[in-house]
Amino acid sequence: LGGGAILPVRSGGCSVTRAHAVWVIYVSLAAALLFTLLPLPMDWRSFRPDVAALALFYWVLALPHRVGVATAFTVGVAQDLIEGAPLGLSSPGLMLATLLLLYNYQRIRQFDLLQQSLAILVLMLLSAGIEQWLRNGIDVPAVPWAGVAGMICSMLLWVPIRTVLRHSRRYYEVY
Repeated sequence: LGGGAILPVRSGGCSVTRAHAVWVIYVSLAAALLFTLLPLPMDWRSFRPDVAALALFYWVLALPHRVGVATAFTVGVAQDLIEGAPLGLSSPGLMLATLLLLYNYQRIRQFDLLQQSLAILVLMLLSAGIEQWLRNGIDVPAVPWAGVAGMICSMLLWVPIRTVLRHSRRYYEVY
């Protein structure tokens, strides 16, 4: 067999394909979550991009059969744990954005990079809007809308992050 092909596995008479190098997905999501822990000066914190959401959105677009709403829930809970926010505050927005990506991934894949970046910005605004709505509902202090600058930084970082994750997906032959 050639290096890295999906290997068919016989199981009770039916052929099942075994995933190859799925660990790359989880390592990249963990590294993106760790990016949240990097210290930044107070003046720069509103410009922090949401790298975890970008990595999640990339994997949903690239491998929608492997990464979905459950992964978005897990990433959202991990973000809440890292940020010290009430559990479940980030998850619904990421889950809805992921669901929209899953319904439209074939269309968004065909967009050029500028259109993809704008689509990512819309998804991040949706996710942040749902999070703000939930914060207002449980009387948790709202995140200032200066965070929009972070979403714009995320939009600008979409192309390099997509390029790095695409290279790693092809290098490790993630299917």
